[in-house]
Amino acid sequence: MKPVAPVTYSPALDGIRALAALVVVVHHARVPGSPGGFFGVDVFFVLSGYLITRLLIVEHEREGCLRLGHFLIRRLRRLLPALLLMLAAYLLLAPWVFPDVMFSKHLRDAVLTAFYVVNYAPHLGGYVSELAHVWSLAVEMHFYLLWPIVLLGLLRLPGSLAIAIIAMLYIFATAWRWWGAENFATPWAFYVRTDTHCSGLLLGCLLGYLNVTIHRYWALAGLLLLAFAITFFSTMWMPTVRYGFTIAEIGAALLLLAQPSWLGWGLLAWLGRMSYGLYLWHYPVMRALRDWVGSEHWLFILIVGGGLGLLGAVMSYYFVERRFYVPGFARLRSSAPARSASREASIPP
Repeated sequence: MKPVAPVTYSPALDGIRALAALVVVVHHARVPGSPGGFFGVDVFFVLSGYLITRLLIVEHEREGCLRLGHFLIRRLRRLLPALLLMLAAYLLLAPWVFPDVMFSKHLRDAVLTAFYVVNYAPHLGGYVSELAHVWSLAVEMHFYLLWPIVLLGLLRLPGSLAIAIIAMLYIFATAWRWWGAENFATPWAFYVRTDTHCSGLLLGCLLGYLNVTIHRYWALAGLLLLAFAITFFSTMWMPTVRYGFTIAEIGAALLLLAQPSWLGWGLLAWLGRMSYGLYLWHYPVMRALRDWVGSEHWLFILIVGGGLGLLGAVMSYYFVERRFYVPGFARLRSSAPARSASREASIPP
């Protein structure tokens, strides 16, 4: 491996987003052979940890400080408008699409989602079923709140010590997941918590701090590891927790460090830019279709649900997301490296 300059925009990163989003969509359509497609979320986490860490380091090196409040506002400008749009549409249509569910539950779920505490819903009185995918957005937001503070302290330490601390945090998060899997009574409540599902983010943070690259051929190994995790881990709860997440995270790390040029192919990169909206919109549509036609009609659910989800993503991106996040990064435009880093980090999982 060799050190590289501060991160610049790479279409391959959008390609990684696209692959992660497609894996999740295929999984939610219940396509046979994709029982572990939920690992696509962990790919997003590794990528997000890397990008946010690089963005913050570039800002710190250029300005000598981290404006934590400004950072959080930028993230909210990027994420919240599209989320609120989806939630508004959900509340408008849910009484007709999910007639067997009381509107009060839909409203409660939307409020928990909007305030980014939905991943603790099982501990706050119930499960979020029709919006079951939004737990990861809460994990991301908690990361945005906590990691800049931790990183600010790490940047005051010698580099080798900071790297060792981040590596220890990753090991501890992995060990905590192992322990929690044996001691939490409800797997879903355990799975969606921030403290038990942050190892991928921390691995990405470690990669972002190291800022290294590897030969593009390693991307094949990363793809094979991800394919192995997606295919062989899901129903086996303890093996999935102990090994599946780690295998998927390492696979994502190899893809991220290698960044082969084919991942930046035009259509794949474009789909990566749509990935946030696609993630938001596809699940409620597929959940409704599954209730309507049955999960055995997975091809219909994949084509129709995926198509409608992508339509929602395109409208969200071009009419909402771009209008809010571009001004939010205006202050970073004074230098090319910072502008490039901000563009990468502007599109989260």
